[in-house]
Amino acid sequence: MAAIVDKDAKCRRIEQLIASGKGVCESCREVGVSEKTFYRWRKAQSET
Repeated sequence: MAAIVDKDAKCRRIEQLIASGKGVCESCREVGVSEKTFYRWRKAQSET
């Protein structure tokens, strides 16, 4: 499996967009990540 370039930065950017009032779907689309991937990354961060 290929490594994700700047995964943490993308996840933080999506969270910032959500906090500013955008929806999850729209925020993920803007960054170029699927919602499913974003939720998986966020879950992995909370487990560590």
